[in-house]
Amino acid sequence: MHDGSGTGNPLKIFANIFIAFVGAGVLGLPYAFKEAGILEGFLIMSFVGFVSVKAMLLLLDCKVELGKRPDVMKKFKIVSLEPGGPEKETLLKDNHSDTQANGSSMNGDVQMMDSMESQSAQSEIDYGDIGYYAIGDIGKLIVDISIVVSQTGFACAYLIFISNNMESIIPEITINNWVSGMMIPLILLCLLRQLHKLAIFSLFADFSNVLAYSVVFWFDFEHAQTVSERLHPKEYSLDGFPFFLGIAFYCYEGAGLICYLDSSVSPECRAKFRPMFKGVLFLVTALYMLFGICGYLSFGDYTESIITLNLPQGPMPLIVKACLCFSLFFTYPVAMFPVISTIERRLKIDPIKQYHFGNLIRLMMVLTTGIVVVAIPSFTTLMALVGATCCTLLAFILPGIFHLKIFGESITLAGKVLDYVLIILGIIATILGTIDALQRLFPEEPNNSILIQEG
Repeated sequence: MHDGSGTGNPLKIFANIFIAFVGAGVLGLPYAFKEAGILEGFLIMSFVGFVSVKAMLLLLDCKVELGKRPDVMKKFKIVSLEPGGPEKETLLKDNHSDTQANGSSMNGDVQMMDSMESQSAQSEIDYGDIGYYAIGDIGKLIVDISIVVSQTGFACAYLIFISNNMESIIPEITINNWVSGMMIPLILLCLLRQLHKLAIFSLFADFSNVLAYSVVFWFDFEHAQTVSERLHPKEYSLDGFPFFLGIAFYCYEGAGLICYLDSSVSPECRAKFRPMFKGVLFLVTALYMLFGICGYLSFGDYTESIITLNLPQGPMPLIVKACLCFSLFFTYPVAMFPVISTIERRLKIDPIKQYHFGNLIRLMMVLTTGIVVVAIPSFTTLMALVGATCCTLLAFILPGIFHLKIFGESITLAGKVLDYVLIILGIIATILGTIDALQRLFPEEPNNSILIQEG
C-alpha cells in the first residue's frame, strides 16, 4: 500500500515538472524558428503549449474518474487513502514494469523516474490503464506502441546530437564512425535492469542542460543584432508551419508522465498540483520561445539544426558540448528503459528464466537506433517526424478520445467540444507534419527553404 510519502515541497514539485519538460530537444528550437519565422513560431508555440496543458489535465481527470469506479477499484485493487475520496489511489499490480514502461517523459528526458520510484512502491493508474478502460485492449496497445516508437525516436535524437557535436570537436572522425563507436558501450548500459545505478549521471545531465542553455543565452545576447536585421524572409509565410508544429509537439510531449507527476505529490498538497503545473508550463513555454527566438536572432540564416554547432571555438563552448554529449550518452539507456520494459511485458518475458532473451532484445533495440540514425541523420527532422506522429497521438488525439469514452454522457458540452477539437487538430497536425517531415527526408528537388533564404 502506498504510504503517502509523496513530496509536499513546492520546490521539489516544481523541479520534477520542469525536468520532465525541458531537455535536449530545446536545442533544436532556434532552427525551427528559422524555418517558420518568428511570428508563426511564437503563435504556434503559444497555441500548442496552451492546448497541450489542457489535454494533459484531461488525462488527469480520467485518472481521478477511474479511481471512483467500483469495478476499477476491484479489478486493480485500488485502495482509497482518504475517506470518501479517490485523491490517492494505489494499484497493487503484480507487474510493476507498467510504471517503468509508461512512467517516462515523452520528450525523452526521464531523469526523474528514479525519484518517483522511491516515492511509490506500487504502480498507479497510468496512461495505458486509461486507454484500456476507455477503448479496451486496443487502447493500451496503441499507447504502448506510441511510447515505444516515440522513446526510440528520442534515443535516436540523442545519438544524432552526440555524433554531430563530437564530429565538430574532432572532425577527423565521421558522424557514422561516432555512431558505430557508441553501439557497444550503449548496449552494455542498456543491459542494466535498475535505473538507480544511473542516478548520478541523471543529475549531471540536469546540470549540463542548465549550463548549456546559460552559455547559449549568453552568446546569443552577446552577438545578437537588431531584430530588423535578423527577421527571416519567410516571417509571414506558412511554409514552415508544419515543420514547426512537429517540433512543438516534440517539446511538449509530457502527456505520458502527467499521472506520475500527480502521484509524486503528497495527498495534502494534491490540490496545489494543477495550478502549479499550469504555472510551470507557462514558464517552460516562455523559456522555449525566448531560447528559440534569441538563438535565431543571433545566427540568422546560418542557424544550425543543433544550436550548439553554432558556438565558436573556445574553451567554454567545448566544455558545453562535451558535457551535453556525456550526459546524453548516459541518458540514452534511461530513454530506452520504458521501450525495453514495454516490449518484455508485451512478449511476456520472464526476467529471471529468460534473462538472455531479454539481453537479445536490448541488443537489437540499440542496433536499431544506430541504423535509424544513419538513415535519418537530421536532428530537427527526426524531432519533427516523431513529434508529428507519436507525440501528436499521445498529446492530442488519445486524450480527447479517452476523455470522451470515460466520461460518456456526464461530460459537459464545453468538454465535448474540447475533446473533438483536440482529436481533429491532432489528426490535421499529424497529416501536415508527417508529410512535411517526409519531404525533408526525401526531397525530390533542392531544398526550397535554402533558395528562399538566398533570395
